[in-house]
Amino acid sequence: MSKINIIVTLKNNKNISEEKYIALKNKDKIIYEEKEYKTTIFLNDFKIVRENKDCLIEMNFIPDQTTKGKCLLKENNSQIDLEILTDYLIIEDDLIILKYNVLTTEQDVIFKLESVNK
Repeated sequence: MSKINIIVTLKNNKNISEEKYIALKNKDKIIYEEKEYKTTIFLNDFKIVRENKDCLIEMNFIPDQTTKGKCLLKENNSQIDLEILTDYLIIEDDLIILKYNVLTTEQDVIFKLESVNK
């Protein structure tokens, strides 16, 4: 795996955030550590997995389709099912743009990941 510098922009119903991270990347996945989460992006069957000490969130994305995701709460070993509608997914060498709606929570999200040469 090689190290890359990335900028992650996240827009939802209430907030816009942009953060820089150092990530590990190979042809199959990108891994980076956020403030409280380890995030793994699987590039082949596009999936995002976020994990911290309290929960594990797994979301699958297929453009123009509704998929099932899950949020596992570790403390009491319970699971919340997520229904996710993917509007679009763009994957290029140095850019990922994903627009989706978590129907379960009525959250519209735009996720953008860019690799930068700095």
